[in-house]
Amino acid sequence: MPDVKLTELTALREFMALTAVRVKPEQRRFTRNAFITYLQTRHPAVTTYGIHCSGQLVGFVMLIHAENPTQWIIDRLTIDRDHQRQGLGYAVADQLIDMIHDFENSEMVIARFRPENDAARSLFNKLGFTERKEMFRGRHVALLEFEFEEDDSEDEADDYEEDDAESDDEEPGDQLSESDSDDDERTD
Repeated sequence: MPDVKLTELTALREFMALTAVRVKPEQRRFTRNAFITYLQTRHPAVTTYGIHCSGQLVGFVMLIHAENPTQWIIDRLTIDRDHQRQGLGYAVADQLIDMIHDFENSEMVIARFRPENDAARSLFNKLGFTERKEMFRGRHVALLEFEFEEDDSEDEADDYEEDDAESDDEEPGDQLSESDSDDDERTD
């Protein structure tokens, strides 16, 4: 598997570096510009990661904490056209699944992309995602889901003291507007 590193993008200048990420002409309908992505990630439930391979920024992906606090959404997995078909998308998605699995109370990962994006569908199917539906908030999108098997994570949860588990923090929701799924950029 390729050596891929994810780094959280927080500053506008980091997002503007994404303008160097190019997709194939037939994939442009799946993409949005970096500035729009930056504005959407200002929501506390959204984290955008830069995808680096051999020290070079080659793409990005968004991770959204859904309204249901046990669910996470992988969105806008975008790899530069010169780095596609090298296993980077698979490595990134696999890394995100592992990361989410380590989050407290995580039960499900949802992959969101445009239904006509066959490359994304194939990628997530290889990772064990199953078809869920193709409508989200009235928009035509593909949603595949991956449920964590009940394993040692429940044993670890038993060891976690209940007093420490309570939090007064507000749970982040999937407060993205309905237009977010309209022109989403999901390429692999």
